[in-house]
Amino acid sequence: MPDWDEITIRPLRWDETDLRQLLAIEQAAFNRFDAYDRQDFERWYHYNPDLCLAAEIDGHMAGYVITRILPEQGDLASLATHPDYLRRGVGAALLRATVEGVRAYGKHQITLEVRKTNLSALAFWLNMGCVPFGVQPGFYTDGEAAILMRKWIG
Repeated sequence: MPDWDEITIRPLRWDETDLRQLLAIEQAAFNRFDAYDRQDFERWYHYNPDLCLAAEIDGHMAGYVITRILPEQGDLASLATHPDYLRRGVGAALLRATVEGVRAYGKHQITLEVRKTNLSALAFWLNMGCVPFGVQPGFYTDGEAAILMRKWIG
């Protein structure tokens, strides 16, 4: 059972301390085809900085989420938890904060893509109330498809 009190959600800062931790989480959480680099994060950060969030536990970045607002929905680009903090509710806390942020923009859904073979990520998103609504062939640079998922936030 997660201890929500130990997780602090805060805005991601565009500074070297946060970037160093962000990139370390990214490299630990994703393979070379999926991991974002600094330029990817910079591009996404500038869409909606208020929807770029970090989760901290004991002063350490435990995870992050990057989302932007599109005309019809929130578009969640990436959510990752540092391996040292898995199964402690970090991802759920980040998603909860993201839902609140997207709802504040008057949007009622969040969409995201998940690598077809990433079974742990698929299980997480299904557990968080996301539903598959399609497949994007060749989404990843290695040619693998992505499952398109949606979370209704009413």
